[in-house]
Amino acid sequence: MVAGIMILYTKEFKLGDIIEVQADQVYWGKIEEITIRYTIIRTIDLRQVVLPNMTLISVPIKTYSSETLIKMMIPFWAHYDSDANLVLQLIKDTVNSCEFVKDKENTKVFLNDYLDSSIEFKAFISFDPNG
Repeated sequence: MVAGIMILYTKEFKLGDIIEVQADQVYWGKIEEITIRYTIIRTIDLRQVVLPNMTLISVPIKTYSSETLIKMMIPFWAHYDSDANLVLQLIKDTVNSCEFVKDKENTKVFLNDYLDSSIEFKAFISFDPNG
């Protein structure tokens, strides 16, 4: 409960903030609720994660809500028989068609690696965390 009081008192983050928590795994999402005992985060894939406040005061947390634009890397994979140039263009067109993607002219897509069973691509996008 002391951890919850510390979080509520210091106000390092608040309801609606977008945060990244590096606990047993990395959680990235929007804070939905803060109580004395736990904090609830809604992740980008719409999962609800309940984190004990003791965890939140003992692990690194990045707060993104104060940023106007965030860059994010998204991995994609394609079959070895795929035309790499076509896949690059399809990925770029697809991510740029998303409403939340901002600064679309600076979206970058790269062929990253040849894996055992697929080709890995990486897309770098910008988005408004408060949008």
